[in-house]
Amino acid sequence: MMRSAEQPISEAKPAKPARKLNLRGLVQVAIGVGALGLVIMKSDARGLAEALKNTRVIYLPIAIAASFAVTWLMAYRWGTILEAKGPRLKTRRLFAYYLIGLFFTSFVPGGGVSGDVARLIYVDREVRDKALVLSTLVYERLVGVFTLLLIGLVATLMTRAYGQTDPMIYISEAVLAIAFIAIAILMSGYVSSRLARLIRAIGVRTRAVRLAEAAARTLEAMNELRRDGALLFRTALVSVLIRVVWSLGCFVVAWAMGLPIGVLTVFAFISLVDLVRLMPISVGGLGVREWSVVVLFASVGITREQALTFSILAFAPIYLNAIVGGVVYIVRARLRREERQSVAVS
Repeated sequence: MMRSAEQPISEAKPAKPARKLNLRGLVQVAIGVGALGLVIMKSDARGLAEALKNTRVIYLPIAIAASFAVTWLMAYRWGTILEAKGPRLKTRRLFAYYLIGLFFTSFVPGGGVSGDVARLIYVDREVRDKALVLSTLVYERLVGVFTLLLIGLVATLMTRAYGQTDPMIYISEAVLAIAFIAIAILMSGYVSSRLARLIRAIGVRTRAVRLAEAAARTLEAMNELRRDGALLFRTALVSVLIRVVWSLGCFVVAWAMGLPIGVLTVFAFISLVDLVRLMPISVGGLGVREWSVVVLFASVGITREQALTFSILAFAPIYLNAIVGGVVYIVRARLRREERQSVAVS
């Protein structure tokens, strides 16, 4: 998730990584905007207008409230993890950092990494231990993805039990099951300890000892967190609650639109869409997310226009969170600048 940067030997070297980062960002923006543009062009304008017209917008604030509740719960989960190895930070402060992270995730190329970097910087100013903070971010991400896959897999199995046997359901089961097994292996203490040893050996051979040591320490710290049974139980419980609140918020949008789709199907499909959103393909999953929703919802008889409208309405609250995070970021940056100026004057 995070790469520590070493001081360059010469002034000419930093230019290449900067160009690569800008190129990657441009590619992500191009993919996202292009995918969204294509799905809009393939949709019927009248169908989109009709889908929006038939939506009972009075219920949409529930989805917005659910999204902010999810962000608060994620901040609470992160605070619980931090408390296990470091100082306890107030949830409201971590909530502000999470909103800032969402701002960077949603509007800055780099996927979830840019948001995690922002959170790392803010908390490290208080904790002063980058390896510890990074390990909590990795642990939190793994627990969240593990729960996402578990909820999605259970939902797909229950959906099939209720008579839905569309091929997309079987594909969903296979994707979720494979990803679930992969995350379970990665969370294994046996694997993480040997991976840390391998990273150190590679660091020695490639003369990147500091970078390798930081990565190995992060894995070891994460392994220590994993061995805390009480912490694992609490974070898993909060993660389940996060998935339930988020998926129910999305179901409220489907219900407000009058879509013929059950709550279990929403749980399963949203898990798959969120898995796609985690991939650094586009900025915040824009465009790729809409294509995923269209393909999945088409398997249960929902039109492209309805699926696109659902995607816009269901994920718009995330951008509201991100915009609030942007405002918080600007205010905090201004206050920090004023503090520095006052200290310089005194």
